[in-house]
Amino acid sequence: MNYWFKPLSDESEWKWISDRANCSYCDDSKGIIAYLDSDIVGAVALDSWSYNSVCIHIAVEDIKIFRHKFAEEVFSYIFQTCDKGVVIGITPADNEAALRFNAHIGLTELYRIQDGFKVGVDYVVQQLRKENCRYIDHEISAKSIAA
Repeated sequence: MNYWFKPLSDESEWKWISDRANCSYCDDSKGIIAYLDSDIVGAVALDSWSYNSVCIHIAVEDIKIFRHKFAEEVFSYIFQTCDKGVVIGITPADNEAALRFNAHIGLTELYRIQDGFKVGVDYVVQQLRKENCRYIDHEISAKSIAA
């Protein structure tokens, strides 16, 4: 078994995450996809880039990718390569599994948009700040700021 990661690049990979994370490819979309041998087992799509933040969409079918440094790959890309300070997640409140997963990887709830997803289902807005991310080497980040 060989786990490997690469940038999201072709239409079938974008379709895979779009079908699972309810996101759409747009002009500023980027992402990372995880494979187990030749099968897609997870992906992260990133969009709505601002000067200091990006929105994240996550789909995972094999949680073991996180034992193989998938989170480190994703958050290093966002916080160190792209030098962003905040990751934003927006999740329907009735997707309890996704909210638990997001909290497990470090996103914290900021607020809820009442009926934001549909009548009776709020949108939960979460964030992960660079300084609170346990998946990156903060010494590297501090050195890049000092340079």
